[in-house]
Amino acid sequence: MARMKKVSKKDTKPERVAILEERIREIYAEYRHLLPADYKWEDESSRWTELVYCIFAELTHHSYRDARRLANDIADLNLFEVEDLAGIPIMDDGMVNPDNSRVKTITDILKANDVADDDIKKSLSAICKVAQAICENYDGKVQKFLRKYGHEIVNEFDSHVSFSEVDKATQSRILVKWIQNTLCMPLAFSNVYTARFCERKGASYWELAEAADNIGINGAILDDLLEVYIVDIEGKKV
Repeated sequence: MARMKKVSKKDTKPERVAILEERIREIYAEYRHLLPADYKWEDESSRWTELVYCIFAELTHHSYRDARRLANDIADLNLFEVEDLAGIPIMDDGMVNPDNSRVKTITDILKANDVADDDIKKSLSAICKVAQAICENYDGKVQKFLRKYGHEIVNEFDSHVSFSEVDKATQSRILVKWIQNTLCMPLAFSNVYTARFCERKGASYWELAEAADNIGINGAILDDLLEVYIVDIEGKKV
């Protein structure tokens, strides 16, 4: 049975990651229609938009419905890219630089939707500070933050539970899939088909995770995609 090759992060090869990205995109285009229509957080960038919504919901005097609409509409204009927001200077007073062109554009949109000036300043400053923290600590990808603590949940549970019916690797895959499905955590990767894919490509766990993060695809849907793909080209025996 194939096993995921888990080498050190420092051994990740950019050229292999790039090849994986291209292949994953091809597999997605060919096999996505065979999977369920709706996945929670299929596009990992939607997690960031959800965090922006939460900030709007708490720091403006708009209804939660209006806050969500604003967050989604502005995100659709590509104005909430994490890396771009992280690069906006924070002034000595702790507020975001109002002369930044992106800040001006977002401010105009929020004003047109009757958001008060003070609420705009507080909301945009909070969003930019969070974006900076994510870039500084998690390469600008909020799913890396969630994955870190998702693995801690799995390891904690794994240390207290022992299935005598299966080996440790199978038990871990069961727990990863459970956390994927119940908490929508961006964990990777929970099945033998994903391991077989990596074996075929000579890739490691971290290289596949990096490729998925670069594309922005959720680890759970990637697991399902690779299962459909491997079964299609090799059959059930992996």
